[in-house]
Amino acid sequence: MPEVYLIGELRMKNFEIFRLMQTKEDGWNYVIGFLLIEDCNRKSRISDYPFLEEVFKDTPEEFDTSENIIKLQAVITEPMAEEDIEVLEHISVSLVEFKEQTAVTFSVIVREDLNELIGLLDENPFAVYTELLLYTEAKPTVSHFKKESLRRLFQEYSS
Repeated sequence: MPEVYLIGELRMKNFEIFRLMQTKEDGWNYVIGFLLIEDCNRKSRISDYPFLEEVFKDTPEEFDTSENIIKLQAVITEPMAEEDIEVLEHISVSLVEFKEQTAVTFSVIVREDLNELIGLLDENPFAVYTELLLYTEAKPTVSHFKKESLRRLFQEYSS
């Protein structure tokens, strides 16, 4: 995969959004999606790991929970090769791993109309962020935030 990097978009107490950028073979940088980080502020559950539900269906008490779970979701414009997803997962997880008693999940969502949202970033970034945050558990609305808050490191309290 050619160079992939992140640009910080939104930072709140329990959420972060990064723009996923890729330098393509033509030398130009393109937005290929967004990385959503959500601190769920709850213990992990079997339902956080759909691939384990069958394993623990008869013995749910054996599932080893973590005290907190952080969910990472890459919302991308088009499907990627498995090795590219692994690179993206490594980059994403490295932002939050190694927190004591904290589980981390990573998933990829392909959204074919994402380029339309990307086109709105300059004009109405908080509408884009609100739409992206619908993929989280808490689904916060940030459309009331002021564009000037993007000059700050932390947007939540400067709305």
